[in-house]
Amino acid sequence: MMRSLILGSLAGGASAVLVLTAASGPLGIMLGYLAPLPLFLAGLTHGLPAVVIAGGVGTLISALNGLLSGGIYLVTFAAPAALVVRQALLARPATEASANAEVHGDLEWYPAGQLVVWLVGWALGLFGLALLLTADHEGGMPGMLQPLLEQFLAAMPQNGTAQQGGDMAAMAKNLATMMPAVFGFSWLVMMTINGTLAQGLARMLKQNRRPTPRYRLLVLPRLLAFALAAAIVAGLVLPGDAGFIGATVAAILAFPFFLQGLAVVHGVAAKAAVPGLILAAFYAALVVAGALVGVLVVILGFIEEWAGFRRRFAGAGASREND
Repeated sequence: MMRSLILGSLAGGASAVLVLTAASGPLGIMLGYLAPLPLFLAGLTHGLPAVVIAGGVGTLISALNGLLSGGIYLVTFAAPAALVVRQALLARPATEASANAEVHGDLEWYPAGQLVVWLVGWALGLFGLALLLTADHEGGMPGMLQPLLEQFLAAMPQNGTAQQGGDMAAMAKNLATMMPAVFGFSWLVMMTINGTLAQGLARMLKQNRRPTPRYRLLVLPRLLAFALAAAIVAGLVLPGDAGFIGATVAAILAFPFFLQGLAVVHGVAAKAAVPGLILAAFYAALVVAGALVGVLVVILGFIEEWAGFRRRFAGAGASREND
């Protein structure tokens, strides 16, 4: 317990410091992106008590800048990290494990797909909380964000041409409706990357409490696909606030299928003669084309629910090996 207390305190302090550096400039933003990493690392190496202590220490340090800062740290970093660690360390005897179960030795570990579902549920909860907190504001959440975005756009250099006030207001309004979706998706990316990095570091240090999941075999609940389809329809059809909520929920629900699409790409590349080259080209296209390739990956992950590309390619690969 003493080791958990010491390590958790150090991890929480490091995480809080990384959050504080985010306001110091571009390098600080990059470092701030790693704020969940110490929390995950503490939990995946020393268990749930360590990540709870780390989250508590980080929350207390953040609260020195005000209760609001402490509360934001708690709900965006500390609590979800503790939840994911708790679920990730669950295991049971592999006596009745399914074909896609995470089985290592005699234990079946909590599946990575369900961990993603918990994160998505937390992101939806954060969005719901934000809706409640901005409900009394004129225009709701977009109405609160629009003036802030107008100030930001007004402060940006306009390449020697003054932007019309009406154009700026329209742009700010459009951005205000998109920002919650962007924030939600980006938060999921950040938490997933940091959790994956933490597990990799824990394994490298030989301190990991669970085996590394087989990410290429990521499986999602089928119900998630129907929920995404419903949210997309709501975002496209419903007017006003209902359409805004539907579109934001759709963006958050798209994240698991983005990961499943990546799993398909990795699974297909693994059967190629030069998998490293294929993956390098793919990620280069993802960086350059950004949203376009990202949407295609989400569509691929969605279709995978019924097409089973990974299963087909795995069978084809086995057939080629037998030949």
